[in-house]
Amino acid sequence: MDETLGAALSYLPSPAVSSSAYLSSPFPAATPAGEEEDRVGRLPDAILRNIVSRLPTKDAARTAALSSLWRHLWASTPLVLDGDGGAGGLAPDAAAAALASHPGPVRSARIAASQDPEAVASVFASLAARGVEDLLVVVHASWPVEWRVPSDVLACAALGRLWIGLCQFPDTSGVAPALLSLQELGIVHSSVPDRDLHAVIPRCPVLETLAFALTQDYPRYVHIWSESLRCVVIWKSMLREVHLDDAPSVDRLLVEPIADAATHIKIIKAPKLKILGYFDVGLHQLKIGNTVITVPFVYSLFHLTPYAEMGDISLCHFSSFH
Repeated sequence: MDETLGAALSYLPSPAVSSSAYLSSPFPAATPAGEEEDRVGRLPDAILRNIVSRLPTKDAARTAALSSLWRHLWASTPLVLDGDGGAGGLAPDAAAAALASHPGPVRSARIAASQDPEAVASVFASLAARGVEDLLVVVHASWPVEWRVPSDVLACAALGRLWIGLCQFPDTSGVAPALLSLQELGIVHSSVPDRDLHAVIPRCPVLETLAFALTQDYPRYVHIWSESLRCVVIWKSMLREVHLDDAPSVDRLLVEPIADAATHIKIIKAPKLKILGYFDVGLHQLKIGNTVITVPFVYSLFHLTPYAEMGDISLCHFSSFH
């Protein structure tokens, strides 16, 4: 596997289901007649649905064949489209088949890219209509990838978590994003034009976590105006500017730029900011309010130690050496 691809996939969230779990006991109980007792099947439906929802899609569907008591569970359990539980996702045609066989809502989906635009459009429109809560879209290929996530994603009002890996962010032209429930947005080795990023963030009223990893060309600027955002992570990404313009709830700003790529960080309004790091003040520029933090200023603060308090802000793992 290409090293860049492997690194990008490692930053994506873990699958919502497990392909190595077992639904049996090594020592099943026996009834007085000598038959094995189905203790799992006697559990309340709510617990059984929770069990089924943690299985890969194919295994969850197969539970309908266990007994008549299990047949209704698959249809009434929120669907998890997660392939085999690996790093990649389901191809849109496989996702479409699962959606067609299941009438209920969709809890989680990991969708891979496809060159069939009709299949892609159908799947994402269905996910939006079914109220998908957790969505990961990934292209299992080496960068650069021109495939763009359909704009239907921006209409998923129930979506609570969205991660996009190795592809292009949805185009916001002519679209009014309605990510009213989105709490977590992650971008991994993907391209997000500045215009699209800043069109989405203000329309996420409950967004708490914004993460970038291994981004290269876009975004170039990240300016935060958000009442709800609490944590911003920018990891090994090539960004020119990161500004906390009006971020009253942000308490963590974690930044590790790409080596030798200077980044300008400016904190204008972030009264709850407690943790700020990591980066090299000899290479990057940090400005808090009207104060530019320079290497001599850091020396006087840290006394050459890796951790110090400046007011209410903890400056962590700063380096003044190349």
